[in-house]
Amino acid sequence: MSHETVGSLLAVIANSLNDGLRILMFADKRTWGPDEFEQLRLLEEALDEAKKDFQELPDLVNGRTYYENDRINESLEDLRILCTRFELHAQTFKDWVRGGGGPIDPAWAHETTELRRELHRAQCRAARRIHSAQQIDAAVTATGARCLGALQVYRVQRQRHAAIEDERLACAQTGRFERFDDNSIAFVCDFCDGFLVWEDLRAMPTTRAVQQRPAPPPSPSPSRQPPTPFSSSSSSNTTTTTSPPTPRTPSTASTPNIPRDTNNYNMDDATVPVNPNWQARGISLTSAAAAEAKTVVFAPVAIANHAAPAPGDWRARIVCPYCDEDAYYEVQGEDDMERVRYVPLHDDDAAVTGFESVADFQEHLEWSHAPSIVSGAGGCALM
Repeated sequence: MSHETVGSLLAVIANSLNDGLRILMFADKRTWGPDEFEQLRLLEEALDEAKKDFQELPDLVNGRTYYENDRINESLEDLRILCTRFELHAQTFKDWVRGGGGPIDPAWAHETTELRRELHRAQCRAARRIHSAQQIDAAVTATGARCLGALQVYRVQRQRHAAIEDERLACAQTGRFERFDDNSIAFVCDFCDGFLVWEDLRAMPTTRAVQQRPAPPPSPSPSRQPPTPFSSSSSSNTTTTTSPPTPRTPSTASTPNIPRDTNNYNMDDATVPVNPNWQARGISLTSAAAAEAKTVVFAPVAIANHAAPAPGDWRARIVCPYCDEDAYYEVQGEDDMERVRYVPLHDDDAAVTGFESVADFQEHLEWSHAPSIVSGAGGCALM
């Protein structure tokens, strides 16, 4: 019987990264040029990100024990493939130094960047699978439908005093935007590999069509303590590095940390319900009128409410955040712990089970949740 776990395979990958890093750190640098120093920097950043993920992701799935000891087959297979690729990558640098060094192939830097990206996604997917299994075990469907990555954005959106920039940054930590085809833009989630596709769009809008009213400043409350984003387990020793963590790249060094959710989805009075402020203005690519504006779903709204694709599918499903707040009722569980189960009122309700595309989600929003605009002293605002 195999004793492989997520933790043991990540340790193998960490050793390969450390091997390549040590070779370059102790190499003769007198003849080095920009390519060699760039390769060293990329290996340092890959190890730094892997360590960061290893420290933070377990807090999303109730602790390091669940994460390190996980043996879900899909996660193990992802990491086995990466173990082989990272070992081959480290062997490249061993062969290079045995051959006397010399100029480094610039293609190696591209391979390091690609492996770093794949390792990040593999760790995110492993955490999402653990979370999904835990939600099934706990019979929680009201929030369990959302992907683990979506829940991180959803939590930020529900914070009463969260800055507008926070939800965009949370999206960037969940996945990436890319051009899907000549006319469409997609968001690809790192946690579930699901695609959200906005069709006929020149670029993804970065602001809502109607901004929310600014929240009043919080009143002082000595008894309330700020939430701790990560548990104390993040400070424990790991096997992922033998050297201190290196600085992040300039593009992310100034990015504030977005607190990741820790499976506590009960909203208290520090949060507010999400208002139906889902619209953004995009530019059509195929309209006869040049640069014609069109209404689209604001990207963070869809990202915060997406669910993993159905087996064999690639599109992420989207649950309606405005319907599902009132779409469940509570019944007592039948197990020994008498858990509360959240049961959907309508099993066939797409607003609860998820829409198959962004276009279907937008059609539902337009019919059921169009914002109500009123005039006021400050102009138009949402009811």
